[in-house]
Amino acid sequence: MSTVYTTITSKGQITLPSAARHALGLHPGQKVAVTVDGSRLIIDAPHDLDAVRAQLRAEAETAGTWGVVPQAGDGWAAHVRNKHAES
Repeated sequence: MSTVYTTITSKGQITLPSAARHALGLHPGQKVAVTVDGSRLIIDAPHDLDAVRAQLRAEAETAGTWGVVPQAGDGWAAHVRNKHAES
């Protein structure tokens, strides 16, 4: 697919050109992943729910929050603040 251009609205929205939507098999209401890679914006369509779950788990393991069940008064907010301060 060749490069096509779109405009960012005042609300920060863009319209994905139909050729791009068709190339990725995207449909209205579908969730997509948006990643900033240097000066590039990457839009990916997850292939299946298991792929999304695996990605979320990997991110949570990296953040040190996988398997942690927050409870009121357990210091969860402080844990999250500390993790964000480290990065």
